[in-house]
Amino acid sequence: MNLMSLVKRAETEFFPWVIEAVIIEDDAQLKNMSDLLGIGKNIANSLESARKADKQPHLDNAKAVDDRYKPQQSRVLLAVGRLDSAVLAYYRKRKAEADALIKLQAEEFEAKHKAADALQVQQMQANVVRATECAQTGEVFEPIPLSPLPLPEELVARPPGRTIRGNMSATSVLVSYDYQITDEDAVPRDLCSPDLKKIKARHHSGVKLIPGVLITPKPYTSTRLG
Repeated sequence: MNLMSLVKRAETEFFPWVIEAVIIEDDAQLKNMSDLLGIGKNIANSLESARKADKQPHLDNAKAVDDRYKPQQSRVLLAVGRLDSAVLAYYRKRKAEADALIKLQAEEFEAKHKAADALQVQQMQANVVRATECAQTGEVFEPIPLSPLPLPEELVARPPGRTIRGNMSATSVLVSYDYQITDEDAVPRDLCSPDLKKIKARHHSGVKLIPGVLITPKPYTSTRLG
């Protein structure tokens, strides 16, 4: 039975007998309402069957379209995945190298600063001794000039930028996060039951560590042409 026939049946056999509030006052009405209920359920089931039958050709057509595109789409996505992995691997390598050089430079500067600071202390102590001697002998006190502290040096390396500009594209390295509850009792009470939505909001606000939650960064790329 098609849709128009079912609509006509519902309008003639069902809806005229259904009012906003159905009240049954005697056994005869109960029997009539039982019959009407059966008619309504039958029409509803028929409509559902007709809907599925009417929709099935479209589902079959949609599947045929998917099947036609899927092989090439899968090949392209496989290649995209390989390129994506290569870009992220190189980015991580460059960042690790730059971070290591920056850390080494910071350590070397700290060592130089400590050595210069210690030398200044020695020079000041020598000046104090010499000033005391001059006060006793009457000699003119000429202080030893203090050695200057080293100035911060320009960074020998910089972390790679998050945007890679090609000849006709721009790829940004972005980061999403995976949240895993490792200890529900350790999660702060204002983030419970634990509530992942609240946990994500707390993390995005700048809180890097949340008790009871393992937060794992997941770098990914976003590319646009033109």
